[in-house]
Amino acid sequence: MSTRAERSDRTRERVIEVALAHLEAGGEASIRVDRICTESGVSMGSIYHHFGDRDGVIAAAQVRRFARSTDEGMTAFLDGADGALDRAGFRRFILDGATEGDATTRRAKRWQLVTVLASTVGRTELEREIVELQTRLNDRLTAWVSAHQAGGVVRADLDPRAVVAMLWSWKLGPALNDVDANGASEEAWLAAVEASIETLLRSE
Repeated sequence: MSTRAERSDRTRERVIEVALAHLEAGGEASIRVDRICTESGVSMGSIYHHFGDRDGVIAAAQVRRFARSTDEGMTAFLDGADGALDRAGFRRFILDGATEGDATTRRAKRWQLVTVLASTVGRTELEREIVELQTRLNDRLTAWVSAHQAGGVVRADLDPRAVVAMLWSWKLGPALNDVDANGASEEAWLAAVEASIETLLRSE
């Protein structure tokens, strides 16, 4: 038999997944507790017990959305790395992250990130959860960059945390290009990313 904690986790998961589906389909305005109650099969009282209020449901869905756009994808790349600290592996990791999926998918994911970050304004608890999630991921990425510095692949004069921030700029920065009527093409942007990678590498 499942424990009370396991049943509680499953209940939360059902609510979050239903709320996330509504969030992605119609934004926060589309999230209604009565609809989530019906579609998840979770009682109204249980939803309020687990999440406090509608805003708590929205916050949990936003955190899940952020995790899927950043932590889960980036962690998969890190877990899939072969561990070799070489220039080719460093380039491949960055380019795989920058070119994951097709152009439409990448655009949707970066705008999800923008939307989630904007949703933290005035929501202290949501902001705290996003900060904790992103900090953990950045800690791991920083360790990965530091290992490449120690291995003589990446320039040792660069702050590894700053390098991580630069990596994220290649993932999120194109959002501003999306709203530029004369924005750069995907090919031109990728060429700029590849050129930038070279500035991070130690001279051979």
